Amino acid sequence: MTTKSNKRRRRWPLAVVAALLGTTLALGLAEVMLRVFDPIGLCYQEEFNRYINQAVQFAWEGRAPTESDFDGHLLRMKPGIDLDLGSFRVRANQLGLRGPEIATPKPAGTFRVLLLGDSVVFGWGVDDEHTFARRLESEWNAAAPRTRLEVVNTGHPLFDTVQQAATLREFLPKLQPDLVLLVYVVNDVEPSRDVAEELLLQKKPDPAESIVLPHDFWSFTGELVQPVLPAIGQFVSAQTNLERRVARRLDGQTYAPEKFGKGPRGWPRSQQALREIRDLCAAAKVPFLLFDHSLPAIESLPPFCAAEGIALVPLRFSKEDHALGICNSVLDSHANAKGNELLLQRLRAALVERQLLPH
Repeated sequence: MTTKSNKRRRRWPLAVVAALLGTTLALGLAEVMLRVFDPIGLCYQEEFNRYINQAVQFAWEGRAPTESDFDGHLLRMKPGIDLDLGSFRVRANQLGLRGPEIATPKPAGTFRVLLLGDSVVFGWGVDDEHTFARRLESEWNAAAPRTRLEVVNTGHPLFDTVQQAATLREFLPKLQPDLVLLVYVVNDVEPSRDVAEELLLQKKPDPAESIVLPHDFWSFTGELVQPVLPAIGQFVSAQTNLERRVARRLDGQTYAPEKFGKGPRGWPRSQQALREIRDLCAAAKVPFLLFDHSLPAIESLPPFCAAEGIALVPLRFSKEDHALGICNSVLDSHANAKGNELLLQRLRAALVERQLLPH
């Protein structure tokens, strides 16, 4: 009996060591697999950094910080850039916009749509021909209509509504669009100018806007693991429930982006920029339509648009939509080709219903 007990005691440490070695090898193999095959989209941040460093032209380059117009056009693509980021390719025309060259003045027989927005409109993560902007144009023109459709994609990562208004001020007289569309997202209430002011003027962020969310199991574990196993750490962190963590931070109150973090400052700026876009379009006698793609929803947006006479159409993805696999990856929630197809269907249906496309 004693001999059997001694054997069991000797085997127990060996079993623990074997389990630890097996777990370590499994985690190491998982880390390698995640890095090599990248099923979760680890390339997202690397590609974004490359894009910013190689493709973007900043308005303050070569100027003194005090000479910068922080409500003007802060950044755009370098004209003529052609950059293969790995998972997709970015090409800019001579205006620094994604897509083919744009003729000025507008050719006869052309119905020109000017599209405002951020990285959703830009089509981050997919080649230009798969973006809903280019597909709206190409599928219309494939039928050889009497009036050719041209979609000018002015969307750019990091744009808020103020940047979109600056874009419209620049291109409205030059490009003479027949229709202006804006795809509104949560970024619209996150002021782009704050980034520039912090960089150029060393302006410190407002402590009230530096929100620290409470951890849940996934965010805590991911943060703990990431220094040793970065890929696994990011994968684990991506499982976190942000809405629940924000609700805990707000003691159960409903999360409204326009009332949280930078929202109390960004939302009034966004409202003013929307009024400017509306007025610019009205002065040029160009129809203006806003598509609400904000998620989480900017709940104050529909009543504001109704009060200000701005036509609004919901364009938000639902949980059922997300279950269809419409995003680039676990770490990159931008619409993939399938997601852009869904955006195209809904946007085109709204334009047809409102008779905003040429007959």
